[in-house]
Amino acid sequence: MLLGGAAGVFVGPDALDVPLTFEATRAIGATLGSGVVMVFDETADLVGALTRIARFFRDESCGQCTPCRAGTAKAVALMERETWDTALLAELSQVMRDASICGLGQAAPNPFDCVIRYFPHELGIA
Repeated sequence: MLLGGAAGVFVGPDALDVPLTFEATRAIGATLGSGVVMVFDETADLVGALTRIARFFRDESCGQCTPCRAGTAKAVALMERETWDTALLAELSQVMRDASICGLGQAAPNPFDCVIRYFPHELGIA
């Protein structure tokens, strides 16, 4: 389940009963963000969904700061490969969080960071 929209985080089935309040989602390391709740079943193409989210952030970047402009483009390029370089994606995520001027660049890595960290089996890296 993706909580909070494109800049939100993925949570597992154990979070299905979490109340959709700021306090409850914060307690599980998630956010309500834009209020979006997307539920994926076991047939969903999670890699495809993550790649579309990355493309969205690449296209929405204003281009003012290099970490966001170049980082979102690099993330898409890495995610469009057959096998993801998860170590490089994780490093890129940290740079984007630390150095981007605005919230878009800081939040863009949230979905794929979360999947790499908590659902590596979905990417075939478990």
